[in-house]
Amino acid sequence: MNEMKVLIISGTDVAGGATKIALDLAEGLKKYGYVFKFIVAYKKSKMSNVYELKKNLLISALESKTRLNLVSLLRFLRSYIYANDIDFGSSEEIVNHPWYKEADLIHIHNLHGSNIKLGTLSKIASEKLVIWTLHDAWAITAHCPQCIDCKHYNNGNHFSPGFDKYEPMLWNNANYLWNKKKKIYADSPQLSIVTPSFWLTKIVKKSILKNKPLTQIFNGIDVSIFKLRSKREVRKKLNLPVAKKLIIYIGQMGRLDSRKGGDYFLKTAKSFYNNPNVIFLCVGGKVGKKIIKENNIIYIPYITDKKELANYYSAADILLVLSLAETFSMVTAEGLASGLPIVGFNTRGVNELINHKKNGYLAMYKDLADTIRGINFILSLDNAKLKAMSRLNRLRAVKKFPLKLMLKNYSKLYKKILLKKYE
Repeated sequence: MNEMKVLIISGTDVAGGATKIALDLAEGLKKYGYVFKFIVAYKKSKMSNVYELKKNLLISALESKTRLNLVSLLRFLRSYIYANDIDFGSSEEIVNHPWYKEADLIHIHNLHGSNIKLGTLSKIASEKLVIWTLHDAWAITAHCPQCIDCKHYNNGNHFSPGFDKYEPMLWNNANYLWNKKKKIYADSPQLSIVTPSFWLTKIVKKSILKNKPLTQIFNGIDVSIFKLRSKREVRKKLNLPVAKKLIIYIGQMGRLDSRKGGDYFLKTAKSFYNNPNVIFLCVGGKVGKKIIKENNIIYIPYITDKKELANYYSAADILLVLSLAETFSMVTAEGLASGLPIVGFNTRGVNELINHKKNGYLAMYKDLADTIRGINFILSLDNAKLKAMSRLNRLRAVKKFPLKLMLKNYSKLYKKILLKKYE
């Protein structure tokens, strides 16, 4: 195959699970003859192959002086007031960009957040071959990305307005958003879909995207980085207590997101406050660049470097995953590869990776008491059982979720789709 040019369209270039997948594809598929470039709403890196969509000049000037993310705030307010996150954002700038024009394949990772006008998809998928990897359910509902409180998967025409919801909206505009999405997809002839988990595959097959070509590809992790290490040596390197039991929780880029169970994490840690032998590590749960200790929690700044993050996994005894919903839990997969027993809520995206009391503990949904029982269950296991659980988790990750398998599957899909260009 000659050199093939792939353009990735996403929200950002270095932060978040979807971005991790896109970056891994760009780096890993170079050897297969692919050249990747990115068009994103927010550029956080200095990579030369990343283009950031233009911002209003006045707003950009104010941002530089105030250091506030005014663009994000204004986009949020616009979506909230108009109850519409699909009709605003960049459009012509993308399709007129030279990187778009030269691309053989467009790979989309995120379109929500009111950064990119969804209707642009129809034009793109009429002119180009397009793959859209769904990292949540937003594409197949009126608005909800995870449908945490809704079970009506066969009919995605719904969402609950309110300020406490994901990307909240002031009023219920579901009918308009739902019907507009259906029309956009109907007018997108060269669109193919990828899903990273069983549950999302199942509901996509019944959704407004059911007539589009669908491929399931698990997200991959680098099992040569996330691996078993000597806890003692890693803890000394990271200046962590050697003799304590360490429970790790991964936050969200400087905040404790309620969707990731941040409030349950704090309550769980508080319940062990009188146990001096248990310490909680919270990676990325606070804004800042310094390690902070509060009571029995050590807050570690958000980590983008995989090797550094892997060291913290290796230092821990238990991984705590309290997400209210996941599509594919990258954190859980990274924990498995690191040999960690996992305590998590019994929810989709997590329960696909954990077998109750075999390689971790599935606590009842939003149940603090059962979460505590799960931690105590793991802590009560003898060394032989812990080692067996660690080996089981490592083996599962190496077999099911290695990065090289994800790269192989995407390369196979790229070739299959690109063949259409020459038919």
